[in-house]
Amino acid sequence: MEKSEICEEKIREIIKEYETYKRCKVDFLSIANAMADGIYVVDHNGIVVDVNRIFEDIVGLEKRDLVGKPMETIWKGKIYSEEEAFVVLEHKSSMPSMAMISKIKGKKLKEKKPKSVGLMSLEEKKEISVVTRIERMDKTVIMTGIPFFNEQNKVECVVTVIRDITEFIQLKEKLENLEKDKRKYIDEIKYLRKNQMQTDFVGKTTGAEKIKHLIKQASKTDVTVLITGETGVGKEVIAREIYKNSLRKNGPYIKVNCAAIPENLLESELFGYEKGAFTGAQYKDKLGLFQVANHGTILLDEIGEIPLKLQSKLLRVLQEREITRIGGATAEKVDVRIIAATNQNLQDQINKGIFREDLYYRLNVFPIRVLPLRERREDILVLANNFIESFNKKYNKHKGFEKSAIEALEFYNWPGNVRELENIIERLVVIDDEPLIKRNDIVNTLGKDTFTSEIVNENINLKEAVNLLEKNIIERALRKYGSTYKAADALGIKQSTVVKKAKALGITKW
Repeated sequence: MEKSEICEEKIREIIKEYETYKRCKVDFLSIANAMADGIYVVDHNGIVVDVNRIFEDIVGLEKRDLVGKPMETIWKGKIYSEEEAFVVLEHKSSMPSMAMISKIKGKKLKEKKPKSVGLMSLEEKKEISVVTRIERMDKTVIMTGIPFFNEQNKVECVVTVIRDITEFIQLKEKLENLEKDKRKYIDEIKYLRKNQMQTDFVGKTTGAEKIKHLIKQASKTDVTVLITGETGVGKEVIAREIYKNSLRKNGPYIKVNCAAIPENLLESELFGYEKGAFTGAQYKDKLGLFQVANHGTILLDEIGEIPLKLQSKLLRVLQEREITRIGGATAEKVDVRIIAATNQNLQDQINKGIFREDLYYRLNVFPIRVLPLRERREDILVLANNFIESFNKKYNKHKGFEKSAIEALEFYNWPGNVRELENIIERLVVIDDEPLIKRNDIVNTLGKDTFTSEIVNENINLKEAVNLLEKNIIERALRKYGSTYKAADALGIKQSTVVKKAKALGITKW
């Protein structure tokens, strides 16, 4: 083969290689421009050979201002400043922590003199990753320089990939703040639940001991409980004790006062509603309290006040364990333990036609009747000491009772029951700084007209005072109702007891 032919062959090979190089370059830049990361290339002299569009956006410079110029000059003069923070990552795949980002933002972190990662990689002949801030563009970036070697194992060029992680950092900050809020709310819920669980049912009378036994038995199963008794006797405390000792103690505990919620809102509160079910529900749906209490316990306080039209829906919950939201087409299963409480006589309400008999029997599976405080006077001392200890701690006091003060408490009829006793003790604790609560403090706080004149006298002994109090109460009942039968019914005792006590106490007229 002649020399001319050999030359032509070499020229064709060179042209082919060049065309291949051009195609590779075009393909590389096409791929680079399609990426979400910025890319710049420097040659073995640190001169910028090429950049993609994303790199232009990240640094805020155009390609014509970059290509053909030393990266060191561009980096120090147009992209980076000496004051900005800069840190080398130990692993190229690692992401900076929020603590590191905070230090970078505060310009407190600098491991090396700031330099283009491409130049660092060129000098050290290895892949290097750094994280830094480009303040002028308000961006946080990770940069990785990757060296490429020729056949002589010399660096031919360095490709640097820059990833803008500003949005990632912002999202991470938001998630961390949400996590902090979540922990705060969980702590608040734990605190509220702990406080909610603190009050125990106390008492030492036969009636109180019987209730403690019933609480223990009811706590063993998910049986529906109906708690009855006058206002203020502690029905909520009993419900809470059942929940606290039940298998569902780690689940929700939702208390609903059926008398406190307006009738037109009660259904939506209990059962929830679908979006668009009515005017106020145009834009969102709402979970009902039965759904909120799922896998837990719901207390329906003042159940006697629930409207008749809602009683059928409540009956369905008890029978089928499912609810249908207002505007909903399908029933949803709920796993809820129901405790109901009332100060009403539900049998009377059934007779009047304002309470469903079938609902009553569904609720009255495990009845607990709480006696009024006037029928368990021995519990007054226990309760009073329990309350004064609690309020001393709450108000940083150190008060106690004189014996005569406890006697005065036992003389009173307590129409408001335990709740009234609690309120009175709190008032006596905060009203002054005297170390002891005396009989006169009790009498003056409750009102002298609520006691007989003899009881107000401090010289009277306990037995005499109790007899005078009983005489006073029975005389009032007999005058008011006109017969021993009606008086006995009002006082909650037998008619024969009224007759015997009236005779023993010298009550002959009324």
